Amino acid sequence: MHKIDLNLLVPLQALLVEVNVTRAAERTNVGQPAMSASLAKLRRHFNDPLLVRDGRNMRLTRFAESLLEPVSRALGSMYDVMDQHVTFDPSRLRRRFTIVTSDYVTIVLIKPFLQSVLRMRPHVAVRIVNASDRITTLARRAEFDLLIAPSHLMPPGILGYQSRDLFADRLVAVADKNNIALGDRVSIDELVRLPFVDSMAGVKLLDGQSPAVAAIATVNFSAALNLIMGTPMVTLIQSRLYELIGPQCGLRAVPLQGGWQFAETMYWHPKFTADPAHTWLREELGDAAAALG
Repeated sequence: MHKIDLNLLVPLQALLVEVNVTRAAERTNVGQPAMSASLAKLRRHFNDPLLVRDGRNMRLTRFAESLLEPVSRALGSMYDVMDQHVTFDPSRLRRRFTIVTSDYVTIVLIKPFLQSVLRMRPHVAVRIVNASDRITTLARRAEFDLLIAPSHLMPPGILGYQSRDLFADRLVAVADKNNIALGDRVSIDELVRLPFVDSMAGVKLLDGQSPAVAAIATVNFSAALNLIMGTPMVTLIQSRLYELIGPQCGLRAVPLQGGWQFAETMYWHPKFTADPAHTWLREELGDAAAALG
């Protein structure tokens, strides 16, 4: 063991996740020469190149791919051990958390969470950042506390992040209550032939399909519900969001053939795993999700 440099665990994880020396250096706040030196040491230790050239990019060797999960697990355990001395009193917590998610999750989950928490923890603040194409960039830099998104839309092992499923939901087709073009049950093929508000801006759905023609595209789910009011347009929306907003807006929901269920999952950087305040946040959100039923 005295020949093993445990300081190499952090750059090792960064290299495995980023598959790029420059980005790994940025992720760990070191210079590129230092990261290149760490890669050289790791290659000697494992007797494996770890990162190899593949055209204009780099890729992991098969051996390096096998290290992704155990390295993340080892770092998480290390953080657990090193933070054992920390005492945490939730009643004295003063912190602002940044959560990257959609307006749907904000309305369905974050709102009841805040209503419950802020009565007891008035000095806790939450900043919501809309999910966007910058998710990967933000994740590389760990610029948020939590990402909450459908698990089927996330790449496997997203940048070595830890995760926990929060709640399940299903998609339903929604139209104005006077829209007779939408029957009592509908398929994706039938939706394609109707004026459509694409609330997912082209996101592929669970079986890889998405309606091919849209009159309007938006990434705001609550806006999609407002857009179809009093019009012949239809949209796909989450059942929980419809139940909160749709009926009082004069809308009706129609089941989709095939079920179209999905899970909303929260993701966080391993550096937060043993953070007492962050652990408290995750547990409170987990409780709020469980309360949804």
